[in-house]
Amino acid sequence: MNYPLPRAYWCHTDTDGPALLPRLHPLPGDLVTTAPGLALTWIRESVRWLTPRLDRDTFHRAWAWLGDHRGVEAAVRTLRRGQPYAYELDTPAARWRWTAYPVSVLPFPLHHLPNEHPVRSYE
Repeated sequence: MNYPLPRAYWCHTDTDGPALLPRLHPLPGDLVTTAPGLALTWIRESVRWLTPRLDRDTFHRAWAWLGDHRGVEAAVRTLRRGQPYAYELDTPAARWRWTAYPVSVLPFPLHHLPNEHPVRSYE
């Protein structure tokens, strides 16, 4: 019998311009989680990471989005329905996009899969 793969959420950040201070402050790494609330928390923390580097107007737009708790609840419902959620922030230097995509995952951690053939001894 075939069972559906469990749902997870892949969170990703990208920008269409130069990253701000990439060597000193690298982009937040991607995240895979099984909870839509954690996916939104990751997006929100990533936006918070960027806010000190923003101009005044963009900073205020980002904080207005961060303060929209009803919007967070709606985004979690969107993810639970199996739809992706994205937040975009335009800055003078670049457009930033944070996205959480619903994905199907194998029922065991992928880091347990071997990525090389085992070494064999031919004695």
